[in-house]
Amino acid sequence: MHPQTSYLIEPWSLRGFETIHGSVIFTIGALLLVAGLLTTFEFSLNAAYSRGIALLMGVGAVGVAAIYGTDDRAMGGGIIGWALAILAGYILRKAVAKVLPNLLPELSATIHSLIGLAVLVVGALVLNLLLFGGERTAKPWVWVAIVAALLAGLAVVGQHAELSANRMLIFTTVGGWLTIALSAAAARVNLLDAQLEESLLQGQYKDTQITSGYFIALLGMLIVFVGAVSLWAKRRDVIINRLRAERQREAAEASAAEIQAALEIAQQHQREARTGR
Repeated sequence: MHPQTSYLIEPWSLRGFETIHGSVIFTIGALLLVAGLLTTFEFSLNAAYSRGIALLMGVGAVGVAAIYGTDDRAMGGGIIGWALAILAGYILRKAVAKVLPNLLPELSATIHSLIGLAVLVVGALVLNLLLFGGERTAKPWVWVAIVAALLAGLAVVGQHAELSANRMLIFTTVGGWLTIALSAAAARVNLLDAQLEESLLQGQYKDTQITSGYFIALLGMLIVFVGAVSLWAKRRDVIINRLRAERQREAAEASAAEIQAALEIAQQHQREARTGR
């Protein structure tokens, strides 16, 4: 500080662990590390375990919002509300599409598709009316719980249930990256407030800036995202190849059974022909 003007002219900073934003970033990173390790284990290829890991990731996101989110947040309809409502309708449609052929097997595939479309439209309209038809105020964890539930549902109802955890890891990584990226302005405001409170400054020489730790966190989230997508793509190829091999094996077994049956019929005809002579 300049001794006469009290203007800040020397570098001044706070460590990340001294700020709430640093704690949030550290918690997100720790949870993603645990989620990534759980997803990489072989047991996560079990459909039930994979769904369970996906749900745990959603619970972790809600926990972060419950711990660090304090002030109420208002949310109305608009683009975000409609996007969430349509996403919920899509998840409901996918869930219905999986059980509909078993419940109503006598209906054609076209009727099943029309029913799924109706579920999508009606579900989106009803949810948007109930949750986002007017402005609602709630704790941050409530809104995070809604988004986390929708993303977990999208991960679970996707093709190949064994990849539920992999899909949810991608979603949570994107969510964590957005959380860190959008916290830059709030972090700068908090740094300025800390300067004014601790140093009793009357002005600033330069604008408050965030430094390398913030960008390292963003880069780390990007690396995790690339790894999550790579793991998902690799496992998807393995599952597709395994299913293709199983279908080929079943087709080969069916062909072998048909050949064996034809051979037995031919042998039977030969025996009957010899007996007739």
